[in-house]
Amino acid sequence: MTRKLPAAVLILGISAVVILVLYLVTSPSGPQETVEQRRINLFAVVESISVDEGWTQNNGATSGTIRFTLDDGRTLILPERTLVDDYSVVPACSDLATPNACVLIADMLGQSVVWFALAPVDARDGDTVLTLPGLVDMQNNGEDGVLRNGWVIRLATPVTRECSATSTTSLRDFINRYPDVASQSFVDLTNDQISRVRCAD
Repeated sequence: MTRKLPAAVLILGISAVVILVLYLVTSPSGPQETVEQRRINLFAVVESISVDEGWTQNNGATSGTIRFTLDDGRTLILPERTLVDDYSVVPACSDLATPNACVLIADMLGQSVVWFALAPVDARDGDTVLTLPGLVDMQNNGEDGVLRNGWVIRLATPVTRECSATSTTSLRDFINRYPDVASQSFVDLTNDQISRVRCAD
């Protein structure tokens, strides 16, 4: 009888640990995935790109230096270990050789790039418009829109809403009805802001 008691206590202890782990994993009050927000304050078509030999953008940062000549004449030099997007929401621009093939999307600190992404230009009106997924939220009393990946982008006043399926009363109503993949956002590359949204009819 005395030999069975420690074994029973051990089994009960293991069961309690397993139940606790399962609770923490499945409970809404358990650890939640947080998305780091990035304030996007630069959208620009890139006229030319030059990179160091062996340049890559992997594991959240660059290896080597990359230089951008933008359509407004500016040149930006991004040193090694500049933070880069994981491209979970927008595809990466892979054509670094063709002029005006990529749009630079950046979180800036003054004239320096803190973090960036390179997206392919739109096939139509690529020099003036960039298409992104739909918004999931708004911030700052409707001044900024938020994408699922945490990008915070300035909103035009007003933002044009396009949806033939259902009329919406406001941008907030539109976002509630058509968030993320249920709609698209259109960035005006001249003003670096979302000027239009369209639901996926």
